[in-house]
Amino acid sequence: MWAVGLLSLAMVAAAVVLLFLNRESVRTPDEANAIEIVVPIGFAIFGPLVASRQPSNALGWIFAVTALAMAVPALTGQYTRYAVLTEPGVPFSPWIPLFGTATETLVYPAGLAPLAMLLTPNGRFLSPRWRWVAVAGGLITAVLVIFTITELQIANLPVANPAGLITLAQLSSGPVGIIAFVLGLVVLALAAASMVVRLRRADGDERQQLRWVAYATALAVAVTVLATMYAIAFLDMATSLAVLNIVITVCFGLILPAGFGIAMLRYRLYDLDLLVNRTVLYGAVSVVLAVAFFAANVLAQQAVETLFDARSDLVAAALGVAAGLAFGPMRRAARPLVDALLPARSKLTLLFTDIVESTQAIVDLGDEAWRDVLFRYRAAVRRELSHYRGREVNTAGDAFFAVFARPRDGVGCALAMRDVVAELGLRVRTGLHVGEVELRGEQVSGLAVHAAARIMALAGPDEVLVSGELAEALDGRVGVRNRGSQVLRGVPGEYKLFEVG
Repeated sequence: MWAVGLLSLAMVAAAVVLLFLNRESVRTPDEANAIEIVVPIGFAIFGPLVASRQPSNALGWIFAVTALAMAVPALTGQYTRYAVLTEPGVPFSPWIPLFGTATETLVYPAGLAPLAMLLTPNGRFLSPRWRWVAVAGGLITAVLVIFTITELQIANLPVANPAGLITLAQLSSGPVGIIAFVLGLVVLALAAASMVVRLRRADGDERQQLRWVAYATALAVAVTVLATMYAIAFLDMATSLAVLNIVITVCFGLILPAGFGIAMLRYRLYDLDLLVNRTVLYGAVSVVLAVAFFAANVLAQQAVETLFDARSDLVAAALGVAAGLAFGPMRRAARPLVDALLPARSKLTLLFTDIVESTQAIVDLGDEAWRDVLFRYRAAVRRELSHYRGREVNTAGDAFFAVFARPRDGVGCALAMRDVVAELGLRVRTGLHVGEVELRGEQVSGLAVHAAARIMALAGPDEVLVSGELAEALDGRVGVRNRGSQVLRGVPGEYKLFEVG
């Protein structure tokens, strides 16, 4: 699959070179074949990546084949334009563009695109009945490929089809061809419906995977709609078409494959809620500031024109600076509202640590000496948190609460803190747990936080105690010793605990 992906990327690179050579003959976005050039890139990267990590998941293979099927028409279309218009006389055959248009038909509306939807996210159909949708899509795709091959004209290229048949071409452009294409759209709609049904039934990681796909789709559609509205309001027709072609190409050629790829690879799936939260927060603030800037600039320019009979770029620049300065305060003001409506959730590694017998240490050292030791202790802990990419959430006295994106970083930091604190003549106990938490601003809350704190309370001097969930996440890369199951005060259920070696 990596060979297929690299071949697709090489074909895209060649198409880009030919597009540059054809720049004088390319007059419209359609003639640039931007979608065929950009779409294969995302699929050529994520397809082989998923296939190499999850060989049994058919989606990786489908993505890689999709990349190749889209890269072929990108190259053949540009080569045809180069051979016919830019540099007549180079070796050329009309079968070249015909092959490209045929492979493109394999992707949509009823081919590989709906098949990928039907198999998302685990490479299996939702139920045996949905397999018939894929079969219908295959049959319709075969009909559409035949129609494509036998049409008299090859897409929008200035080349006659050497395989064109008048009878089939008439069927393709008549009611039969329209019905076949509409049925292909029905298959595509049913495939999308299967994803909705699967999302309603799914739980755990599969639900998070589907939500990643839904988020990527919603983001792509939202960006496209906003770009369309902007183009209609402020741009002429030709410029609007060019901008929309670029936006649609980027959205559906890069954002969608990225969403599918992240979902398939299961990379930090729980961070989706955090991403949605931040998208809404920053998006809302940006929209409000943009509207305010536009309105203020219109009023200010009208006032300047009335007084000086000319527009002022200095006024617009000043308003832009003011909008930039207002972004931070507005973000802080809007965050509580967004957090209340869309609380961000993430799966993090939680670390609690404090000094053992700190009260006795105060008695032994005295207040002034203890303040000095405490200062050095906090500096040492924060130094290790920075080194292991941890984030300090809260500090109370000699206790620290910190979070990490990766379990191994959290455990490594706990061991390092234990060693550096020992050099100060102190002993600490540390507890770690991994779980889903709620993020409100810089604060972290949830049942997993209470569990991590209770685990620390059960640890002895110089012990690093972790939950069974975290020990499993370490996947054997750090040695642990089973400490049995414990009931954590105030936390329902029993937790398996392990001591880090």
